Amino acid sequence: MKNYRIAIIGLGGMGGHHAEAVRAEENCELVGGAEIDAERGKAWGERFGVTAVYEEYERLLDEVAPDIALISTQAPQHHGPTIAAAQRGIHVFCEKPTALNLIEADEMVASCAAAGVKFAINHIKRASPYNKLALDMIESGDIGQLVQMRAFDKGGRWAGNSLMEMGTHLYDWVRLFGGDVEWAHAHLMQRDGRESTVVDIKHTQQVHPKDRDAGLVLGERCVAAFRFKNGLHADVAYLGQKETNDRAYGIDLIGSEGRIAVRESVQTSMFAHKGQHQAPDEPWQRVQLVEEDRDETGNERDAAGKRLLLQQLMLRDLIAAIEQDREPFASGRDGRDCLEMIHATWASHRQGARVHLPLDSREHPLERWRREEG
Repeated sequence: MKNYRIAIIGLGGMGGHHAEAVRAEENCELVGGAEIDAERGKAWGERFGVTAVYEEYERLLDEVAPDIALISTQAPQHHGPTIAAAQRGIHVFCEKPTALNLIEADEMVASCAAAGVKFAINHIKRASPYNKLALDMIESGDIGQLVQMRAFDKGGRWAGNSLMEMGTHLYDWVRLFGGDVEWAHAHLMQRDGRESTVVDIKHTQQVHPKDRDAGLVLGERCVAAFRFKNGLHADVAYLGQKETNDRAYGIDLIGSEGRIAVRESVQTSMFAHKGQHQAPDEPWQRVQLVEEDRDETGNERDAAGKRLLLQQLMLRDLIAAIEQDREPFASGRDGRDCLEMIHATWASHRQGARVHLPLDSREHPLERWRREEG
């Protein structure tokens, strides 16, 4: 079994979660880190017993020369380290959203492809074994023909921020079942009911100061519709509820003979309903999967244990992709295409019409709108 040397760029909260996953894998070694905040970097190094901690990621990549660079910075700092790692022949595992705009995301995908390195995005829901169970149920005809998806945000943020925070996960989740998108049609509004306009465009941290930096955003509430190239349709709602409810977050997979609901942003709850219709008094039946819910000793995994499991599964898949010379199951291309769905949401709202993908303009649609409106 080959040993993989892994370095982490960005040593905040997610840098700690990723470090725990690396240390839990027998064939992975945590060899270095990079963090512009020297005190944070020092604390991370002491916590994980790593001495090779740098303030500049280029020095980390040059002097430590890891096999995999795990980028857990905020979105504006994803592009530079990804390009730098690819140029050095280092595989990349990057946090979401992939980038701030499609120009950067396209460059990241192209640079990794040109260098022959694997590029994965941390859309952690891809790793849940419940997804395979749902796909198997659809394949076996348990709910008949899959005809529609309905996806729901968990609240706690206005829609614009959520699109770049949890929406990238949600869009990736619907892409797992639907594949590539043909067109998008979206409508954004403010909480007083009026249409969102160019004057409502704000920076993420103007809207929610504690959120991560994800650039410009728009909309307090949003409803978006997508048609996939395979004929499937999805409706996605970001209703801007003040309170967060993670158990309301997820997807309904609606078939001609039944439905499957998958819920929660990290750990997973799953429910099924049989029948052509679901009346309000017809309950869902809980579906449980021991593989995810319990550990090797049979004990129930807590929330932290389930997160660790999914992070490990993401890392294992990237390593398998390297060894099998295939795309990771949460690839850089998938991440880029999720960002394109977010941009298509804003572009469709501005145009008041469907927009077809791929988008002709790779510029951030809100930056373009501001510029063109003066």
